Amino acid sequence: MKHNSIRENKADIVVIGSGAAGAVAAYKLAKKGLSVILLEKGKSLNDSDFSKISGFMGCETAFQKKRGITVASKENLYNRLTSLGMSGVNHKLIRTLLEYSAEAADILQEMGMHFICFADSIEMEDREKYLDRIDWGPVHIIDEWGSERAELVEKALRKVGVDLVLDCEAKKIIQEGGDKYSVYAICGGNADCKIEASAVFLATGGFGGNKEMMHKFFNGAPVDNLGSAANTGDGIKMAMEVGAVMNNNVGLCCCELSGSNPKLKKYPFDEDYRPVNDNLSFALYGGLCVDSEGERFMNEGLLADIPLSTSGIPALSVGKMYTIMDADYYEKCCEEGVYKCLGEPDWDFGSHLFIPVVDRAKEQFAEAEQQGWGFRAETIRELSEKTGLNNLQKTISKYNDYCEKGKDEEFGKASHFLTPIAEGKGYYAFEYTCGYWCTIGGIKTDAQLRALDANDKPIGGLYIGGTEMGSAFGTTYYDIPANGSGLSIASGALAADKISEYINANVIR
Repeated sequence: MKHNSIRENKADIVVIGSGAAGAVAAYKLAKKGLSVILLEKGKSLNDSDFSKISGFMGCETAFQKKRGITVASKENLYNRLTSLGMSGVNHKLIRTLLEYSAEAADILQEMGMHFICFADSIEMEDREKYLDRIDWGPVHIIDEWGSERAELVEKALRKVGVDLVLDCEAKKIIQEGGDKYSVYAICGGNADCKIEASAVFLATGGFGGNKEMMHKFFNGAPVDNLGSAANTGDGIKMAMEVGAVMNNNVGLCCCELSGSNPKLKKYPFDEDYRPVNDNLSFALYGGLCVDSEGERFMNEGLLADIPLSTSGIPALSVGKMYTIMDADYYEKCCEEGVYKCLGEPDWDFGSHLFIPVVDRAKEQFAEAEQQGWGFRAETIRELSEKTGLNNLQKTISKYNDYCEKGKDEEFGKASHFLTPIAEGKGYYAFEYTCGYWCTIGGIKTDAQLRALDANDKPIGGLYIGGTEMGSAFGTTYYDIPANGSGLSIASGALAADKISEYINANVIR
């Protein structure tokens, strides 16, 4: 059912954004008996990234206890996250969010969602080992996906009395006294509305769809937004207009499925999230990668081992990266898959690649070439001329020497990824830019999710959640999959308690 008008112009709380954080917060607040207006910019909840994420990170949840997963304890996750997010991360906030993780998972189950663990999603004899691994044990994969999940959330929200307003873009919030806010929004594309509330919870999904902000915070590096185009930094901008400040952490949740390139001029995945062109996959295979000068710039094994957290980050420093290979390697990847081509090494991600064999790559190469991100040549010199990679010949010569020695003396890449660029059948190169699902980081908060001003003082009644929590994320995505959504749903549960406490203590009703 579509609603783009509000029932009342007054509520206890206005929640802006119906993603992982906003939906959980609105649901819990309404169950506490508070009046909640939830504004969603999209025309349906299926427009939110939350409807499409694979799952979330959780700790000590009922599901994990039933499944026998013990590695995902609050202590283990706290130590893992805070050791990775050293700069600018509020450790007390991380600990508090983890305290709310189990309850947040319960709320999603109340909404009708069902979970499986990562080990149950892969076809491997030793799948049980993933139950005891800190990177995979915390992951809850949600069975329902897309419109099915969105319908469950909408039905649950309306059942508990949330006034869910779709196609409604919040434009401005104004603090009018110590215990009152006015939220100005445009509903249905043209109808202005003003809502009065005692508190506001901002969780609008970051700024991945805002080209100006992306250019500013990532120094003009070419990037490719794979998440919702509606995430345009609305929450960050509105919070700053009432005195909140940004934290110094801004990062990306990168694409772990393949490489990316805006030259495609279309969304790079089909409805099953297979790349629309298999030649995008070579970015994550651990082969030779070079910058625009034709020189190596990183340990390419990071792209192959933990692509979700590292796949796009090094590329930000060089803008574009190019993956180089010989024709024999290319054909083997197309016919038998890279994992088998490399001899089935001790490469965890390679053993369960999303696309084990890129069997459509050959027939799709002409399209990549025509679009300007795929290149083939008979000689390295010709390939260098086509790509403009001036130092490619020298780089390949040095790289082949490392391959012969079985030791990468430059960046220390694992030996099983050291495949030489051989002469004989020709050469391929593919150009990739950083593809990302969403931004992480934004407004600085305390451990209660209260927005902080320039003097580190909380702004009464203004709360921040989801990926816009500048104090919960570092500049690099944590290396536990689905941590962004996990911390986001936990922030919804935490915010609901803190907002209700604030209203009960400060607002005369």
